[in-house]
Amino acid sequence: MHATNFDPASGVAVAATGHLAEISGRTAATELVNRTAINLVPSENRMSPAAHALLGSDYSNRYCFNERLTAGQWEFRGGEAIAELEKAGRESFSRLLHTAPEWVNLRPISGLNAMMIAVAALGGAPGSMVVSISQTSGGHYATGALVSRFGHRWRPVDAVDGRIDLGQLEQALATGTVALVYADMQNSRHVLDVGAVAELVDRYPPARLHIDCSHTLGLVLGSAHPNPLDYGAGSISSSLHKTFPGPHRGLLATRDETTHALLREAQFMMVSSHHFATALAAARTALEFETYGKGYATAVIANARVLAAALVERGFDVAGAASGYTDTHQVWVRLQDPFGVSDRLARWGIRVNIQRDLPGCPGPMFRLGTAEPTLLGATAIDMRDLAAVIAMARDEDTSQAAALVGELRGRIGQRPWWLLAAAPEGAWL
Repeated sequence: MHATNFDPASGVAVAATGHLAEISGRTAATELVNRTAINLVPSENRMSPAAHALLGSDYSNRYCFNERLTAGQWEFRGGEAIAELEKAGRESFSRLLHTAPEWVNLRPISGLNAMMIAVAALGGAPGSMVVSISQTSGGHYATGALVSRFGHRWRPVDAVDGRIDLGQLEQALATGTVALVYADMQNSRHVLDVGAVAELVDRYPPARLHIDCSHTLGLVLGSAHPNPLDYGAGSISSSLHKTFPGPHRGLLATRDETTHALLREAQFMMVSSHHFATALAAARTALEFETYGKGYATAVIANARVLAAALVERGFDVAGAASGYTDTHQVWVRLQDPFGVSDRLARWGIRVNIQRDLPGCPGPMFRLGTAEPTLLGATAIDMRDLAAVIAMARDEDTSQAAALVGELRGRIGQRPWWLLAAAPEGAWL
């Protein structure tokens, strides 16, 4: 009998054993369901099996601090055998972003952690002003509070259809106290106009422009959206699991040595363990993405537009008719009973995201995303069929739903984009 620190009479040990068994049972029972579910959630995606396998490797238990792979500097040896893959990943991201490998930082452990590092590094002295996009215009919910916690003054500005209100921004810049313009779009159906913002910020030194492209990184790296670094942004940050199909972690990048040094210094003090296995998974995904990213990114946007049009044809109120519905992976849909429709879809294996008070759209509504089904090979035909299924859920029409959903769940996933990633001898794939 195994020793325990708990009094058996308390039942604690027995309860723990029961929970462990339940966790194992639920994981096994839901694995097939999860693998075949159709996820229309814009803030989620799926890694390739090869990248995902790294998360379950022994490297998830290990530190790896020797970024330069310097001989004689291996204070922690557990990651030594594969640390070159992380370096190859930085080089891959640098090729995709057209910057130097040493100016790509893969150490942030999430998109929000990357935001914290950027604000700490670039936000200036306490009391400086940091400007970001208001939450009502699609900015991230946490930016303002985070800026304030770092001792800065936060100034939100509005944005419409990807265009920041330059009048509001210049009013803030004219105070002479702005250290950082942190432009982040959590909820947007349109490309952020970086060039106009950069041109304005450049007129008010020492203000810096930083772009958070968490939702659109895959579209940027796949050349379907402009690279903010090409249009005057001094630095970017991102999570790696939305339109870019990597693990839950973050990235920072720049083309400026001074900016990199500031970001690196802040990162070093704010991230100790950088979750080595997820860094390896990110590296693997970047290398794969180089082989298929452009086709995938183009298909993500094309599928979003087809889905929006198909939903309109079936009587749905899709936001953004006057502006072409979407230029990203996001499609917003108003419904009378979004939670009820979501419940029915979930029972059929189709998962949607509900958000409240999206820009210009009060109340709860669907915020749909096409990145994950597109990665798994979904086509325009599949988008039209998904619109049909969503209409069946709205109308509580189950007569044909099971057959069509079964066909869709069997079809999507047969030709994922990562199959185009070859692995020639000697390559890190």
